[in-house]
Amino acid sequence: MSSKWSADGCRVEDGALLAAAISANFPSVDIPETCGSRDPKVAGGFDVWIKENPQLESQAYNEIKKCGKCGKACAVTMTLCNGCGASLAEVPVSKSPNLFMAFIYGVEKVSATGFPLKISMRLETRDIMVFDDPLAITRAHVLSVPTNVYCPDVRHLFCDPGPALALLDKMEESAWTALAQGPLASAEWRKKALSAAGYEMPLEALREHVIMAFNLPPSQYQLHLQFMLPPLLPSHLGVFRSGAHFVHLRHFPLAYVREALKKMQAAGLAFPDASNLTAPELVQRISSTFSEIDYSRAHGVDMERLEKSNALLANYDPADFTHAVKGDEVTDKHTLKKIEGLSAKELDAADKLSLQGYGRPYVGGKPGGVYYSYARSPEPLPSLASKSSACGACDIGICTVA
Repeated sequence: MSSKWSADGCRVEDGALLAAAISANFPSVDIPETCGSRDPKVAGGFDVWIKENPQLESQAYNEIKKCGKCGKACAVTMTLCNGCGASLAEVPVSKSPNLFMAFIYGVEKVSATGFPLKISMRLETRDIMVFDDPLAITRAHVLSVPTNVYCPDVRHLFCDPGPALALLDKMEESAWTALAQGPLASAEWRKKALSAAGYEMPLEALREHVIMAFNLPPSQYQLHLQFMLPPLLPSHLGVFRSGAHFVHLRHFPLAYVREALKKMQAAGLAFPDASNLTAPELVQRISSTFSEIDYSRAHGVDMERLEKSNALLANYDPADFTHAVKGDEVTDKHTLKKIEGLSAKELDAADKLSLQGYGRPYVGGKPGGVYYSYARSPEPLPSLASKSSACGACDIGICTVA
Protein backbone atom coordinates (compact mmCIF):
# COMPACT_ATOMS: atom_id res chain seq x y z
CA MET A 1 0.00 0.00 0.00
CA SER A 2 1.38 3.43 -0.91
CA SER A 3 1.21 6.27 1.55
CA LYS A 4 0.33 9.90 0.93
CA TRP A 5 1.83 12.61 3.10
CA SER A 6 0.91 16.25 3.46
CA ALA A 7 3.64 18.86 3.84
CA ASP A 8 2.80 19.28 7.55
CA GLY A 9 4.09 15.76 8.22
CA CYS A 10 0.71 14.06 8.55
CA ARG A 11 -0.24 10.88 6.67
CA VAL A 12 -3.49 11.28 4.78
CA GLU A 13 -4.73 7.70 5.25
CA ASP A 14 -4.67 7.47 9.03
CA GLY A 15 -3.37 10.72 10.55
CA ALA A 16 -0.01 9.23 11.51
CA LEU A 17 2.92 11.62 11.81
CA LEU A 18 6.42 11.52 10.39
CA ALA A 19 9.06 10.42 12.90
CA ALA A 20 12.72 9.42 13.17
CA ALA A 21 14.18 12.43 11.39
CA ILE A 22 17.48 11.95 9.56
CA SER A 23 19.61 14.50 11.42
CA ALA A 24 22.05 15.15 8.58
CA ASN A 25 19.19 16.32 6.37
CA PHE A 26 18.26 19.26 8.63
CA PRO A 27 20.59 22.29 8.70
CA SER A 28 20.89 24.10 12.03
CA VAL A 29 22.08 27.58 13.01
CA ASP A 30 24.49 28.02 15.91
CA ILE A 31 23.87 30.54 18.67
CA PRO A 32 25.92 33.75 18.24
CA GLU A 33 29.49 33.53 19.52
CA THR A 34 29.07 37.04 20.93
CA CYS A 35 26.24 35.98 23.26
CA GLY A 36 26.64 34.81 26.80
CA SER A 37 29.41 33.84 29.16
CA ARG A 38 31.10 30.46 29.31
CA ASP A 39 31.26 30.67 33.10
CA PRO A 40 28.38 30.94 35.59
CA LYS A 41 28.24 33.72 38.14
CA VAL A 42 27.08 31.32 40.88
CA ALA A 43 28.99 28.06 41.24
CA GLY A 44 27.13 25.01 42.52
CA GLY A 45 23.50 23.95 42.54
CA PHE A 46 20.18 25.76 42.79
CA ASP A 47 19.34 24.44 46.27
CA VAL A 48 22.65 25.59 47.73
CA TRP A 49 22.19 28.99 46.10
CA ILE A 50 18.76 29.45 47.68
CA LYS A 51 19.99 28.22 51.05
CA GLU A 52 22.72 30.87 50.93
CA ASN A 53 20.29 33.52 49.66
CA PRO A 54 16.94 32.96 51.42
CA GLN A 55 15.83 36.45 50.42
CA LEU A 56 15.33 35.08 46.90
CA GLU A 57 13.11 32.15 47.85
CA SER A 58 9.79 33.88 47.11
CA GLN A 59 10.83 34.30 43.46
CA ALA A 60 12.64 30.99 43.10
CA TYR A 61 9.93 28.33 42.73
CA ASN A 62 7.01 27.30 40.50
CA GLU A 63 3.92 25.24 41.16
CA ILE A 64 3.61 22.51 38.54
CA LYS A 65 2.17 19.16 37.55
CA LYS A 66 4.99 16.84 36.47
CA CYS A 67 3.93 14.52 33.66
CA GLY A 68 4.36 10.88 34.67
CA LYS A 69 4.91 9.81 31.07
CA CYS A 70 7.49 12.26 29.70
CA GLY A 71 8.54 14.17 32.83
CA LYS A 72 7.59 17.62 31.51
CA ALA A 73 6.75 20.29 34.09
CA CYS A 74 3.23 21.43 33.13
CA ALA A 75 1.06 24.26 34.41
CA VAL A 76 -1.25 23.37 37.29
CA THR A 77 -4.42 23.98 35.24
CA MET A 78 -3.45 21.61 32.42
CA THR A 79 -5.47 18.41 31.99
CA LEU A 80 -3.23 17.03 29.23
CA CYS A 81 0.56 17.24 29.03
CA ASN A 82 1.57 19.67 26.28
CA GLY A 83 4.75 17.71 25.76
CA CYS A 84 3.29 14.30 24.99
CA GLY A 85 -0.49 14.59 25.37
CA ALA A 86 -0.73 12.26 28.40
CA SER A 87 -3.47 12.84 30.98
CA LEU A 88 -2.61 14.96 34.01
CA ALA A 89 -5.94 14.41 35.75
CA GLU A 90 -4.47 12.40 38.62
CA VAL A 91 -1.12 14.20 38.82
CA PRO A 92 -0.66 16.14 42.09
CA VAL A 93 0.61 19.72 42.25
CA SER A 94 4.26 19.97 43.26
CA LYS A 95 7.03 22.57 43.49
CA SER A 96 9.94 22.97 41.10
CA PRO A 97 12.90 25.36 40.78
CA ASN A 98 12.14 28.50 38.77
CA LEU A 99 14.81 27.91 36.16
CA PHE A 100 14.28 31.24 34.42
CA MET A 101 15.17 33.05 37.63
CA ALA A 102 18.22 30.81 37.96
CA PHE A 103 19.18 31.87 34.42
CA ILE A 104 18.86 35.52 35.37
CA TYR A 105 21.18 35.11 38.37
CA GLY A 106 23.71 32.97 36.53
CA VAL A 107 23.30 29.79 38.61
CA GLU A 108 25.52 26.96 37.41
CA LYS A 109 23.39 23.83 37.87
CA VAL A 110 20.02 22.50 38.96
CA SER A 111 21.76 20.62 41.76
CA ALA A 112 25.29 19.74 42.81
CA THR A 113 25.18 16.73 40.49
CA GLY A 114 22.44 17.92 38.11
CA PHE A 115 22.51 19.26 34.57
CA PRO A 116 24.10 22.65 33.85
CA LEU A 117 21.75 25.61 33.54
CA LYS A 118 23.25 26.71 30.26
CA ILE A 119 21.12 28.75 27.88
CA SER A 120 20.77 28.54 24.11
CA MET A 121 21.10 32.30 23.98
CA ARG A 122 20.13 34.14 20.79
CA LEU A 123 20.16 37.71 22.13
CA GLU A 124 20.95 39.35 25.46
CA THR A 125 20.97 42.85 26.94
CA ARG A 126 21.04 44.10 30.52
CA ASP A 127 17.24 43.83 30.75
CA ILE A 128 16.20 41.12 28.24
CA MET A 129 17.31 37.66 27.25
CA VAL A 130 16.03 35.71 24.24
CA PHE A 131 16.80 32.02 23.96
CA ASP A 132 15.66 28.92 22.12
CA ASP A 133 12.87 27.16 23.97
CA PRO A 134 14.27 23.83 25.22
CA LEU A 135 10.75 22.45 24.68
CA ALA A 136 10.36 23.94 21.21
CA ILE A 137 7.27 23.02 19.21
CA THR A 138 8.51 24.61 15.95
CA ARG A 139 12.00 24.75 14.47
CA ALA A 140 12.10 28.51 15.17
CA HIS A 141 10.74 28.92 18.70
CA VAL A 142 12.28 31.38 21.13
CA LEU A 143 11.32 32.85 24.49
CA SER A 144 11.79 36.52 25.37
CA VAL A 145 12.29 37.13 29.09
CA PRO A 146 12.79 40.37 31.07
CA THR A 147 15.73 40.19 33.47
CA ASN A 148 15.40 43.47 35.37
CA VAL A 149 11.93 42.93 36.87
CA TYR A 150 10.08 40.06 38.49
CA CYS A 151 6.76 39.47 36.76
CA PRO A 152 5.52 35.94 37.43
CA ASP A 153 2.89 35.90 34.69
CA VAL A 154 0.79 37.94 32.31
CA ARG A 155 -1.76 38.95 34.98
CA HIS A 156 0.74 41.27 36.63
CA LEU A 157 0.89 43.43 33.50
CA PHE A 158 -2.66 44.61 34.16
CA CYS A 159 -1.64 46.22 37.45
CA ASP A 160 0.08 49.05 35.55
CA PRO A 161 -0.67 49.19 31.79
CA GLY A 162 1.77 51.93 30.75
CA PRO A 163 5.02 50.28 31.84
CA ALA A 164 3.59 46.92 30.81
CA LEU A 165 3.06 48.07 27.20
CA ALA A 166 6.60 49.39 27.00
CA LEU A 167 7.90 46.09 28.29
CA LEU A 168 5.84 44.11 25.76
CA ASP A 169 7.21 46.20 22.89
CA LYS A 170 10.76 45.51 24.03
CA MET A 171 10.13 41.78 24.48
CA GLU A 172 8.54 41.40 21.04
CA GLU A 173 11.17 43.39 19.18
CA SER A 174 13.98 41.50 20.92
CA ALA A 175 12.41 38.14 20.02
CA TRP A 176 12.02 39.12 16.38
CA THR A 177 15.59 40.41 16.17
CA ALA A 178 16.84 37.11 17.59
CA LEU A 179 14.96 35.10 14.93
CA ALA A 180 15.80 37.45 12.07
CA GLN A 181 19.51 37.45 12.92
CA GLY A 182 19.53 33.75 13.79
CA PRO A 183 17.85 30.95 11.82
CA LEU A 184 16.04 33.25 9.40
CA ALA A 185 19.35 34.82 8.34
CA SER A 186 20.42 31.44 6.92
CA ALA A 187 19.16 30.76 3.40
CA GLU A 188 20.06 27.08 3.83
CA TRP A 189 17.97 26.82 7.00
CA ARG A 190 14.99 28.67 5.50
CA LYS A 191 15.02 26.54 2.35
CA LYS A 192 14.76 23.32 4.37
CA ALA A 193 12.53 24.52 7.21
CA LEU A 194 10.00 26.44 5.11
CA SER A 195 7.93 25.82 2.01
CA ALA A 196 8.95 27.38 -1.29
CA ALA A 197 6.42 30.16 -0.64
CA GLY A 198 7.86 30.76 2.82
CA TYR A 199 11.42 30.72 1.55
CA GLU A 200 10.63 33.45 -0.99
CA MET A 201 8.92 35.73 1.54
CA PRO A 202 10.69 38.86 2.77
CA LEU A 203 11.50 38.60 6.47
CA GLU A 204 8.89 41.17 7.45
CA ALA A 205 6.24 39.12 5.64
CA LEU A 206 7.31 36.02 7.58
CA ARG A 207 6.94 38.01 10.78
CA GLU A 208 3.20 38.19 10.15
CA HIS A 209 3.03 34.41 10.61
CA VAL A 210 4.72 34.28 14.02
CA ILE A 211 2.49 33.06 16.86
CA MET A 212 3.09 35.32 19.89
CA ALA A 213 1.48 34.58 23.22
CA PHE A 214 1.73 34.07 26.96
CA ASN A 215 0.61 31.04 28.95
CA LEU A 216 -1.50 31.50 32.07
CA PRO A 217 -0.51 29.91 34.29
CA PRO A 218 3.02 29.42 33.00
CA SER A 219 5.21 26.45 33.87
CA GLN A 220 8.04 28.87 34.81
CA TYR A 221 7.05 31.81 37.00
CA GLN A 222 8.79 34.61 35.14
CA LEU A 223 7.05 36.39 32.28
CA HIS A 224 8.12 34.95 28.94
CA LEU A 225 6.77 35.67 25.50
CA GLN A 226 6.31 32.55 23.39
CA PHE A 227 7.51 33.47 19.89
CA MET A 228 6.96 30.66 17.37
CA LEU A 229 7.28 30.61 13.60
CA PRO A 230 5.33 27.68 12.09
CA PRO A 231 5.29 24.99 10.93
CA LEU A 232 4.80 22.88 14.04
CA LEU A 233 7.08 19.89 14.42
CA PRO A 234 5.19 16.78 13.26
CA SER A 235 4.91 15.33 16.76
CA HIS A 236 3.59 18.63 18.10
CA LEU A 237 1.06 18.84 15.29
CA GLY A 238 -0.34 15.71 16.89
CA VAL A 239 -0.28 17.26 20.37
CA PHE A 240 -2.04 20.35 18.99
CA ARG A 241 -4.75 18.26 17.36
CA SER A 242 -5.26 16.39 20.64
CA GLY A 243 -6.12 19.70 22.29
CA ALA A 244 -3.04 20.00 24.51
CA HIS A 245 -1.41 23.00 22.79
CA PHE A 246 -2.73 26.59 22.80
CA VAL A 247 -5.46 25.69 25.28
CA HIS A 248 -8.46 28.03 25.58
CA LEU A 249 -8.11 30.24 28.69
CA ARG A 250 -4.44 29.35 29.00
CA HIS A 251 -3.12 30.65 25.67
CA PHE A 252 -3.22 34.46 25.81
CA PRO A 253 -2.38 35.99 22.42
CA LEU A 254 -0.05 38.98 22.57
CA ALA A 255 -2.48 40.94 20.38
CA TYR A 256 -5.27 40.38 22.91
CA VAL A 257 -3.12 41.38 25.88
CA ARG A 258 -1.81 44.46 24.11
CA GLU A 259 -5.28 45.58 22.98
CA ALA A 260 -6.62 45.35 26.52
CA LEU A 261 -3.66 47.21 28.00
CA LYS A 262 -3.92 49.98 25.42
CA LYS A 263 -7.62 50.45 26.18
CA MET A 264 -6.86 50.55 29.89
CA GLN A 265 -4.04 53.06 29.45
CA ALA A 266 -6.23 55.34 27.31
CA ALA A 267 -8.96 55.20 29.95
CA GLY A 268 -6.56 55.73 32.83
CA LEU A 269 -7.47 52.36 34.33
CA ALA A 270 -5.54 49.63 36.10
CA PHE A 271 -6.48 46.36 37.84
CA PRO A 272 -4.48 46.50 41.09
CA ASP A 273 -5.72 43.04 42.10
CA ALA A 274 -5.05 41.41 38.71
CA SER A 275 -2.38 39.10 40.10
CA ASN A 276 -5.03 37.42 42.28
CA LEU A 277 -7.48 36.73 39.43
CA THR A 278 -7.91 33.37 37.72
CA ALA A 279 -7.67 33.32 33.94
CA PRO A 280 -11.49 33.26 33.52
CA GLU A 281 -11.82 36.09 36.04
CA LEU A 282 -9.24 38.20 34.20
CA VAL A 283 -11.00 37.63 30.88
CA GLN A 284 -14.35 38.51 32.46
CA ARG A 285 -12.92 41.68 34.04
CA ILE A 286 -11.54 42.82 30.69
CA SER A 287 -14.72 42.08 28.75
CA SER A 288 -16.97 43.73 31.34
CA THR A 289 -14.78 46.85 31.18
CA PHE A 290 -14.41 46.88 27.38
CA SER A 291 -17.22 44.96 25.71
CA GLU A 292 -15.49 45.06 22.33
CA ILE A 293 -12.54 42.98 23.61
CA ASP A 294 -13.51 39.32 23.28
CA TYR A 295 -11.00 36.72 24.47
CA SER A 296 -12.67 33.78 22.72
CA ARG A 297 -12.69 35.66 19.43
CA ALA A 298 -9.00 36.58 19.87
CA HIS A 299 -8.11 32.99 20.69
CA GLY A 300 -10.04 31.76 17.66
CA VAL A 301 -8.29 34.24 15.38
CA ASP A 302 -4.91 33.06 16.66
CA MET A 303 -5.81 29.42 16.04
CA GLU A 304 -7.05 30.20 12.55
CA ARG A 305 -3.80 32.06 11.84
CA LEU A 306 -1.83 29.09 13.12
CA GLU A 307 -3.71 26.61 10.93
CA LYS A 308 -3.26 28.76 7.81
CA SER A 309 0.38 29.58 8.51
CA ASN A 310 1.17 25.95 9.26
CA ALA A 311 -0.36 24.84 5.95
CA LEU A 312 1.41 27.61 4.04
CA LEU A 313 4.88 27.22 5.54
CA ALA A 314 5.12 23.46 6.16
CA ASN A 315 7.83 21.64 4.23
CA TYR A 316 8.30 18.17 5.71
CA ASP A 317 9.53 15.59 3.20
CA PRO A 318 8.88 11.91 4.01
CA ALA A 319 12.33 11.14 2.57
CA ASP A 320 13.84 12.96 5.58
CA PHE A 321 12.21 10.56 8.06
CA THR A 322 12.52 6.80 8.44
CA HIS A 323 9.32 5.96 10.34
CA ALA A 324 5.90 7.23 11.34
CA VAL A 325 4.01 7.36 14.62
CA LYS A 326 0.29 6.92 15.16
CA GLY A 327 -0.74 7.49 18.76
CA ASP A 328 1.74 5.44 20.77
CA GLU A 329 2.54 3.07 17.90
CA VAL A 330 5.51 3.25 15.56
CA THR A 331 4.55 2.25 12.03
CA ASP A 332 6.26 1.68 8.73
CA LYS A 333 6.40 4.89 6.74
CA HIS A 334 5.15 3.18 3.59
CA THR A 335 3.02 0.19 4.52
CA LEU A 336 1.27 1.58 7.64
CA LYS A 337 2.14 -1.62 9.52
CA LYS A 338 3.09 -1.49 13.21
CA ILE A 339 6.78 -1.95 13.99
CA GLU A 340 7.61 -3.82 17.18
CA GLY A 341 10.58 -2.91 19.37
CA LEU A 342 10.48 0.85 18.82
CA SER A 343 8.70 3.34 21.07
CA ALA A 344 7.12 6.62 20.03
CA LYS A 345 8.66 8.27 23.10
CA GLU A 346 12.17 7.29 22.05
CA LEU A 347 11.66 8.51 18.50
CA ASP A 348 10.25 11.80 19.77
CA ALA A 349 13.31 12.35 21.98
CA ALA A 350 15.62 11.62 19.05
CA ASP A 351 13.65 13.94 16.77
CA LYS A 352 13.96 16.74 19.29
CA LEU A 353 17.76 16.52 19.01
CA SER A 354 17.58 16.39 15.21
CA LEU A 355 15.12 19.20 14.58
CA GLN A 356 15.53 21.74 17.39
CA GLY A 357 17.65 24.88 17.28
CA TYR A 358 18.33 24.62 21.00
CA GLY A 359 21.92 24.29 22.15
CA ARG A 360 23.65 24.57 18.79
CA PRO A 361 26.44 23.73 18.28
CA TYR A 362 26.14 20.39 20.03
CA VAL A 363 29.04 19.24 22.20
CA GLY A 364 29.60 15.49 22.14
CA GLY A 365 26.21 15.03 20.51
CA LYS A 366 24.42 16.97 23.24
CA PRO A 367 23.09 20.56 23.35
CA GLY A 368 25.55 23.20 24.50
CA GLY A 369 24.96 26.72 25.71
CA VAL A 370 26.18 29.67 27.75
CA TYR A 371 25.32 31.65 30.88
CA TYR A 372 23.77 35.12 31.00
CA SER A 373 26.48 37.76 30.67
CA TYR A 374 24.60 40.29 32.81
CA ALA A 375 23.74 37.95 35.71
CA ARG A 376 22.12 39.82 38.58
CA SER A 377 23.41 40.33 42.09
CA PRO A 378 21.62 38.26 44.78
CA GLU A 379 18.82 40.68 45.62
CA PRO A 380 15.17 40.07 44.71
CA LEU A 381 14.11 41.61 41.44
CA PRO A 382 11.74 44.56 41.74
CA SER A 383 8.20 44.24 40.47
CA LEU A 384 6.77 46.42 37.73
CA ALA A 385 6.70 49.95 39.15
CA SER A 386 4.10 52.58 38.42
CA LYS A 387 5.21 55.42 36.21
CA SER A 388 4.51 57.88 38.94
CA SER A 389 6.88 56.12 41.33
CA ALA A 390 9.51 54.95 38.88
CA CYS A 391 12.95 56.40 39.34
CA GLY A 392 14.09 59.05 36.86
CA ALA A 393 16.59 56.71 35.25
CA CYS A 394 13.93 54.25 34.17
CA ASP A 395 12.97 55.35 30.72
CA ILE A 396 10.01 53.00 30.34
CA GLY A 397 8.61 53.22 33.83
CA ILE A 398 10.21 50.00 35.05
CA CYS A 399 12.47 50.30 38.03
CA THR A 400 15.84 48.71 37.32
CA VAL A 401 17.34 49.35 40.70
CA ALA A 402 17.38 46.27 42.91
